[in-house]
Amino acid sequence: MPGRLEHKVAIITGGANGLGKATVQLFSREGASVVITDVLEDLGEEVAQGIRDEGGRAIFQRADAISEDDAGRMVETAVSEFGQLDILMCNPAIQIEKTIPETSEEEWDRVINLNLKGPFLCSKHALIQMQKQKSGNIIMISSLSGIVSNARQASYNASKHGVIGLCKCIAHDHALEGIRANVVCPGSMNDTALTAGIPEEHKASFLKANLLERWAAPAEIANCVLFLASDESSFVTGAVLIADGGYTTK
Repeated sequence: MPGRLEHKVAIITGGANGLGKATVQLFSREGASVVITDVLEDLGEEVAQGIRDEGGRAIFQRADAISEDDAGRMVETAVSEFGQLDILMCNPAIQIEKTIPETSEEEWDRVINLNLKGPFLCSKHALIQMQKQKSGNIIMISSLSGIVSNARQASYNASKHGVIGLCKCIAHDHALEGIRANVVCPGSMNDTALTAGIPEEHKASFLKANLLERWAAPAEIANCVLFLASDESSFVTGAVLIADGGYTTK
């Protein structure tokens, strides 16, 4: 039985670990050819080799999401290696826990650049290719923090609210060109770079914040990305898929 992404080509930025890695592995199992990009070269190569060892098609390319040259090259690689570009997942993010008065201009720029400028640049170059094809699918990872406010996360919240606005505008501008764009807003996730350094006693305070009283595994959020990447969501564009364990309901 063919996979849900059979004959599709995807770029997954930040694909070396966490949600990006889980999505790479899931996309490959569903038949996609994957270009994995990240600044973590050893981990990225390891993920790509693991896919190839299982008979899948994956290559790693070192790319900094906030470099326009790198954004252009990742698209060129997808097309030269696999012939097309069907799916772009914009994933990397950083977080600084500070109020506005505590945040330096350098810190603000660092968060906004990776979390918002990165998706802009990667989408820009993906869209140029997708316009040529008259088809394409962009999925951006925002956050629960793109919907609600969080204490001491002003720069992160601003960037993640911006990701939602950016993606909605892409959906609006390019719908009649055969291009869809949607957002996934995860709640707290285990096994990601953002949460790796949080002490267990600090994590415990978040466990009852949602209705399920636990954090998500990256694979659970990857399943949400897969739905939006597949043809099963062919009438979905400009949408925000919230996967927060019921936090916003609670």
